[in-house]
Amino acid sequence: MSVDDLIASLEETVAKMKYVADGEMVLAEHTNLFVDYSTTAVSLLKQLYELFKAKTGKTLPNTELWMSMASSRADLMRKVKYGDLVLTRDHNLVVDTLKCIEVSLAELEKNI
Repeated sequence: MSVDDLIASLEETVAKMKYVADGEMVLAEHTNLFVDYSTTAVSLLKQLYELFKAKTGKTLPNTELWMSMASSRADLMRKVKYGDLVLTRDHNLVVDTLKCIEVSLAELEKNI
């Protein structure tokens, strides 16, 4: 997928998300949207980094480390189905992945 396609996919995923108020049932779809978003964001980050390298000729070892951590955590994520317990681990993997993406993007921005 192209960068534009990945961005469009992220926008579509966000559009499907909804706020779940205290006391409301959390559905598998709610959790799975975060998994979809995170894995797509990792793919986008990798493509952005490749574009960065092509345009600048630079490599950023620290960024590559954070990208690797994001990818590793995203690979551990799982989709849930009706009746599955959403574990603390499921939530934390999403948060950890997004944090690694955030740090990677900040490093790229500093080096543009």
